[in-house]
Amino acid sequence: MFALLPLFLTLFITEILVMLTLDQLTISSSFFWLVAFIDASVVAIAATIAIRFLLYKKAIYPDNRLTREALFFQSALIVFGIEAMLMLILSLSGANSDSSLMVFFNALLLALLSSALIHYYLLIPPGNRVATFYKPDKSRIASTVISSYLFGLCLFIFFLLNIYQQQAQSHIEQVIEREQQQLVQIRNNMQRQMAQASLDVKILAMQQNLQQVLAKDSSALYEATQDYLNLALIKRDYDQIRYIDNRGNEKIRIDQQYNGPFALAPQHLQNKASRYYFQASQQLQKGEIFISPMDLNIEHGKIELPYKPIVRAVTPVFTHDGQRQGMLIINLNASSLLDNLRQANSTISGEVMLLNEQGYWLYGQSFKSAWAFMFPQFKDRNLQNLNSDAWDNISSNRIGVFESSEGFYIFDTINTGAQLEQTAGSNNHWPSWKLVILLTKKDVSAELNEISQLLFFFFFIVLSVTGTGTYMYYRVQLKLIDDQVQIHHLAHHDSLTGLCNRRLFIEMLELELAHAKRDKLPIAVMYLDLDRFKPINDEFGHDAGDFILREVANRLRKLLRESDTLCRMGGDEFATLLPSPGNKEQLEKVALRILSSLERPFIYKNNQLSVGISIGIAQHYPGQPLESLLHEADQAMYQSKQAGRNGYSFA
Repeated sequence: MFALLPLFLTLFITEILVMLTLDQLTISSSFFWLVAFIDASVVAIAATIAIRFLLYKKAIYPDNRLTREALFFQSALIVFGIEAMLMLILSLSGANSDSSLMVFFNALLLALLSSALIHYYLLIPPGNRVATFYKPDKSRIASTVISSYLFGLCLFIFFLLNIYQQQAQSHIEQVIEREQQQLVQIRNNMQRQMAQASLDVKILAMQQNLQQVLAKDSSALYEATQDYLNLALIKRDYDQIRYIDNRGNEKIRIDQQYNGPFALAPQHLQNKASRYYFQASQQLQKGEIFISPMDLNIEHGKIELPYKPIVRAVTPVFTHDGQRQGMLIINLNASSLLDNLRQANSTISGEVMLLNEQGYWLYGQSFKSAWAFMFPQFKDRNLQNLNSDAWDNISSNRIGVFESSEGFYIFDTINTGAQLEQTAGSNNHWPSWKLVILLTKKDVSAELNEISQLLFFFFFIVLSVTGTGTYMYYRVQLKLIDDQVQIHHLAHHDSLTGLCNRRLFIEMLELELAHAKRDKLPIAVMYLDLDRFKPINDEFGHDAGDFILREVANRLRKLLRESDTLCRMGGDEFATLLPSPGNKEQLEKVALRILSSLERPFIYKNNQLSVGISIGIAQHYPGQPLESLLHEADQAMYQSKQAGRNGYSFA
């Protein structure tokens, strides 16, 4: 694993540099996939260069089943996939990629995971670097295919989640923008209505017939009353039009009823000196307007039932010589203002609300919370107490969006005298209201269901297609592996006896010599040549000779250990490789067992056939080359033949 330290450092440093460079580029968050692709591609190229360098230095060796080109490609693929997944997870988490800690952590994770996977899947473990035939492990192949498929599937899932997140964010922004436009329209409509009432009250205050009323002209009182009746007949949302003198006594009062406006008789007129709007208007100068807060109408000291929300436009009345005589008031039935909110409910996704300057509900929320400020026992029912963070943000800003655990508070401010600012003085008294839409997560998710269903359907199709394709690929790979194993077996084994042939024997000997060199263990080689085999072949035919060779192979196979390698070198010659054979006496015991096993005759078609065997034994010494070891075994075998056959000799 330490051999991959250059790869680890290369990936770590490259990733830090790439992320810092990409942070300097102004790439929109909607193109997150482009950033991920660029980052993953660069580090994959860096990994390929590092692997090539390590191969050149012989610090690493590819697995036997891989060519160098395959090692480059699969290493790059592993690094690309891991980095792409890390970038997608980073995008999903919403973490700040500009953070030095996040850059460091991302680079460290990439370098660790990539180095570990490349080491495990693509390289030969240290100490096992002798080229031998790759014998596939089907369970490992299945594990590799499944893990690769699941990794690719996870990568695809994170990609879809990023798409969903981007679509959801875009959708939320669109909904918020649409709701803000609705609020602007509602705000303009309500300000226009308030401006009209304010202008009307100023016009009425300057009418000539009102001046005549002030001059004690008896006929002028009737004319002024008729003018107010006509105005109330046209403006049905004017609930009351009143002239009140300096002592708070109503002198003219027009009330709006279901069947039209009417003037109250003198005996039904009231004194309003105790009401807040009368007292507030005492400070008004000529031409100034006071707009009252929206509240419920009070008659004879009690809240009128059913509730009637009212906003009052008040302006002082002066004589021509500047003497203050009273005030003119238009009570605007605020139901007409709230109708703007009711009509908007059908086109607004969230819940629309209207709040006064103290955060009390004038419209929206529950019935029990509306107009709570009119009732002393319900003074705690306002947004300040329900969600102080939301109210602090709404009350301190004219317009905006505030996200909380409940959802999004989208708000705008209604300045009730905004459209009079160009014509009125600067000392006007105008309340402001907060127009709010609460867009809950449920409201947003309801409209995102279509997107999520579409993405899920797409994921299901991809899952089905790729799952089927992966399974078919796995089956094909197993078939190819079986074919490769069979081809290798035919190329490296004797077709008659099933024993390994000379080529495989040499490869196994090379491997055992490498192990012996590393672990300092002894090795022995036996050469075995059958005696009196040719006469049997000549007299009884090749079928009999083949029978003898198969039976000899079976008897030898039973005598040897599983760790030993038995080989048919060709014709009637055999060889065996004995790792860790013990001392010379133990080798002699093996040779004697072989000689003893061949003393029993072979029965072929009711004929007893006998053969002998000459054995040459060579023990490997440190540093001895392979060719020398084989030569010594061969020479020892010929010594056995020269000594009278059916015996053994040591080199």
